[in-house]
Amino acid sequence: MCEHCSKTEVSISKIDSEEELPCEWFTEEERPGSCHETAVYSVAEWVVEDHLCEVHKQQTEKELEEGLGDFLESVGFGSQYEMRPITEDETCDYIPPAEINNWQPCGKKAAYAKYTLEEWLVCPEHAATMGHDAKEE
Repeated sequence: MCEHCSKTEVSISKIDSEEELPCEWFTEEERPGSCHETAVYSVAEWVVEDHLCEVHKQQTEKELEEGLGDFLESVGFGSQYEMRPITEDETCDYIPPAEINNWQPCGKKAAYAKYTLEEWLVCPEHAATMGHDAKEE
């Protein structure tokens, strides 16, 4: 496991909007929006999405600059990211888009962890379910 996979950077803030926003909680068994409570907290969490070799780090950055980041954001995925060097042994997770039917990752030695910012609006119950007490930052 790379040194970044074991670290989680989370910030929780109380939503100060007058607008009632729905809780965005979902699990694999439930569809998004399955919680009918009002969101009270905004949770922002940096997570390791991929481990990348030098070549695929550059390819990923190019794809995100060419509009993939905007597309991911429009469908609800994180588009803010950071590339952090790693020293632990990991293999590159990159799957070339042209070979998506093959689903074979690169497999070369990874040199970077791609950190992606994930953000959710959640009710107090689901903030606690995610392992986050209502401690605001």
